[in-house]
Amino acid sequence: MSTSTTKDNRKREIEQSPIKKKFKDSTISKEDLDGAIANGIKLALKEQQSTLDSAVASTVRDAIDSVLTPALRNIHMDIQATNNSVKELRAELEMLASATKQTRDRVDSVQAAAREDRRTVTNLRKQLEQLTDKITDIEDRSRRNNVRLVGLPEGAEGSDAVGFLRANLSKWIPALKGRDIEIDRAHRIYDGRKNSDRPRTLIFRTLRWQDRSAFLRGARQSFPVKYTQDKVTLLFFPDFSPITTAKRKSFSPILKKMTALGLQPFLVYPAAIKLRHNGEQMMFDSPQKAEDFITSLPQKKTYAAALQSNGKATDTVSTSSAQRGKFVDCGGGDFNRSGEENNDADMVT
Repeated sequence: MSTSTTKDNRKREIEQSPIKKKFKDSTISKEDLDGAIANGIKLALKEQQSTLDSAVASTVRDAIDSVLTPALRNIHMDIQATNNSVKELRAELEMLASATKQTRDRVDSVQAAAREDRRTVTNLRKQLEQLTDKITDIEDRSRRNNVRLVGLPEGAEGSDAVGFLRANLSKWIPALKGRDIEIDRAHRIYDGRKNSDRPRTLIFRTLRWQDRSAFLRGARQSFPVKYTQDKVTLLFFPDFSPITTAKRKSFSPILKKMTALGLQPFLVYPAAIKLRHNGEQMMFDSPQKAEDFITSLPQKKTYAAALQSNGKATDTVSTSSAQRGKFVDCGGGDFNRSGEENNDADMVT
């Protein structure tokens, strides 16, 4: 059956339906009928909408109860666990902050104590230096009448060192003739070396400091002093404390350089170089200052440098300078032919 035939039959059924006939026979107008139909449709749609809303709400509730509620419960539990962890971390941080504060306070107290200790140590070091200087000065004063004799053959003095010296000093040093130098005591000192061919140093003490000064001055004037029996050179040195001796020894290299340059250095007590250069008086209390001064001088090849370049020592330069009296120890000290102070001078008597 075709589609058009079906539509025609449907239309005839509607036209012939009892309801249709009833409305046609009634007095109700078409407008009222349309309005009634529209109201019915609205009511039906409203009821359907309400039913649909109820169904949707019920479906949503079921979905929330079955899916979202457990998930939210888990999330809530996770949040609670996180909060507990945060509380624990906060407590640990507070403990760490408290421990850090205590540590900082302790560090501050330790630093304050360290600063105080540093000041104390500094003051004690200053006091120690002052006391050391005082003791060194006292020891130097106690040794001021002593003279060290180096080079005298072992045993030459016999059993009476004082008598031997009184009998021979004027022979060795002509300037002492007619001068009655009283010697308090004399003896050999132990230098700590074993199986050494070098004779031990003989140290003797004059009764008066003026005699000691006259003796050293005469030894410089008579340089070199010879021991007639064995034709050996005798060297005479003042006696200083070990600290003063070490300070004076540190100037030996620079004194040799100055002497080689034709300068006239004076080693003054306790340990400083006094020098007059171009009419100006100079003092150097450390070897480095003296070295800086030499470096500042015009560079020229000296006789000592020429000898050194040829592999020779500078003994001749120092010897000639000592003989001319240019290399003088104003503290009463003598130097040997190489310009160095006696190596035995740091030994304790």
